[in-house]
Amino acid sequence: MKKVGLHSRVIGVLVLGGGLLIALPLALTSGASASAPGQYCVASMAGQSAVECFTTFGASVSFATGGTVNLTNAAVARYVTPSELQADLSPDSDVLAIDYSGTGYGGNSLVWTGAGCTSTVGGANMPAGWDDVTESVAAYSGCATTLFEQKNYGQPQYAIHVNASVSSLGSFNNEADSQLFCNYFGCE
Repeated sequence: MKKVGLHSRVIGVLVLGGGLLIALPLALTSGASASAPGQYCVASMAGQSAVECFTTFGASVSFATGGTVNLTNAAVARYVTPSELQADLSPDSDVLAIDYSGTGYGGNSLVWTGAGCTSTVGGANMPAGWDDVTESVAAYSGCATTLFEQKNYGQPQYAIHVNASVSSLGSFNNEADSQLFCNYFGCE
């Protein structure tokens, strides 16, 4: 369960004659990007804290649930059933939705957490690297969610019912720039 920091360095090692090793910086990532392979991230609605990313999907879900949910067969993103999340007994945070960068609940993922949905709980502009990449979504914890094509909830929009999932957003694939969460269809 290696956590990927937002400013992780990738180091290469060059072996010279005589066994001399030299570490070389090869790349510096500058944000959680849905286009980078193996990025499974968590964003909290509480206080809009920084996005945390992990190298496995299961580690991101475990982090999102305070360690109460440990998925099996979750090295890469997959659909999570509501019954799998029922073990989430974290009093401060629920999984509101999971956005996926691929259709069929594949690709990279962004797990949204918050204190549940008793009304419109707000939302956010997509985190860095997540603009225009969402292709499938699953809503949980009594939440509906609405994706918006423009930042700050600008139209057009794509609404998803309470506790529903959509394996492909169709013509709305790769369009979402902001997202709201609420307890009714068509969050506004």
